[in-house]
Amino acid sequence: MMKPSDKHFQEALKLIPWGTQTNAKRPYPAFDETMPKFIVRGKGCRIWDMEGKEYIDYRLALGPVTLGYCYDEVDNAVREQMKNGVLFSMASPLELDLARMLHDIIPNAEMVRFMKTGEDANLSNVRIARAHTKREMILTSGYHGYPDWFAVGESPDNGVPLMLRDYVQEIPWGNMEMAEKLIRKYNERLACVISIPYDMNEDTSGAYVKHLRKLTEEYGILLILDEVWTGFRLALGGAQEYFGVKADLASYAKAMANGYPLSAYVGKSRYLSELNHFKMTTTYAGETLSLAAALATISVMKREKVHDHLYRMGKRLMDGFNVLAKDLGIEAYAAGLPVSSFLKFNTPDKEYNARLEYLWFRELFREGIFVILRWFISYSHKQEDIDQSLERARAALKRALDAETRERSSIKPFYW
Repeated sequence: MMKPSDKHFQEALKLIPWGTQTNAKRPYPAFDETMPKFIVRGKGCRIWDMEGKEYIDYRLALGPVTLGYCYDEVDNAVREQMKNGVLFSMASPLELDLARMLHDIIPNAEMVRFMKTGEDANLSNVRIARAHTKREMILTSGYHGYPDWFAVGESPDNGVPLMLRDYVQEIPWGNMEMAEKLIRKYNERLACVISIPYDMNEDTSGAYVKHLRKLTEEYGILLILDEVWTGFRLALGGAQEYFGVKADLASYAKAMANGYPLSAYVGKSRYLSELNHFKMTTTYAGETLSLAAALATISVMKREKVHDHLYRMGKRLMDGFNVLAKDLGIEAYAAGLPVSSFLKFNTPDKEYNARLEYLWFRELFREGIFVILRWFISYSHKQEDIDQSLERARAALKRALDAETRERSSIKPFYW
């Protein structure tokens, strides 16, 4: 018998390309048996699907949920603001309140403007860099969203003009040699280098972004840090604080408002003051409910030392990964930063590692653990949630090991 969620997904595909609004929220066909297609509600660190099954969630809506789902203090602030209104004919005082807060905690936030998504913030910073330098070319490193400047690699199939390839070059993230080569080659044409500061991998040193800062300063090129994911998760001041690197401009979104739609682009006043000379606005940038949510979220982070908790719970999870790998005799180890760690299967056989990883995640869904690749930690993940997750992860990994032997010939290569 077809599950209600399967039927709902079939109907969604008739009206919605992909059946969803976000690429990363598409159901993986390889996990069709165990991965939920829709989530109906969430509370704390748990979510429930259309069939009513409960999961301990480590994906956190792709990163925005820092405190936990339906966090009372944040939602109450939104309810209070709702009594006064959502959007007005002039600016809300909340805009300055939040701008002051960001100015105080983000290293380079001399000036602040708001948008709604990470893509918006990144694109705005690129526009500012081009306006200030009067140069048109940019270098990108990492994923920065869907706008044309960040999607030239797939043109023209994605509707991006081929001519933009003359204005954008991509540096594979972490490749210092390529970064140096391209910056030295194109420096007189470059308005900026935009890069994510951390790629959620094993390199937690910050060496790459520090090298980019050194090179861009040497050649007088603006450095934009895409902190859409790292901001308010790695530290209160984001990766700039965590790695001790100050960018010229930076983009924030996701974790700053605990799931409410808001982004910010910040930087040195001599660059953001370019906005006094040209238009770059959107009606909903000052929408008050998200501003209220961000003010409440960041206030909780400051008062409750949220990041200390994220790192403690993340380390507990990583230590547990190492124990279960040792107990089950698997060549694997915990890697990455505690706020987004992962278990890396590390046998010489890469195909075996990929098969086992796929099977483990398949079984984790079955166990009621929602995770894909990286285990994001929220303030609502408590010690008992981590310990329960590790028990289920152990059971899932045991079954994955058995299934790998049985299903080896039938498992197709799986690409995330």
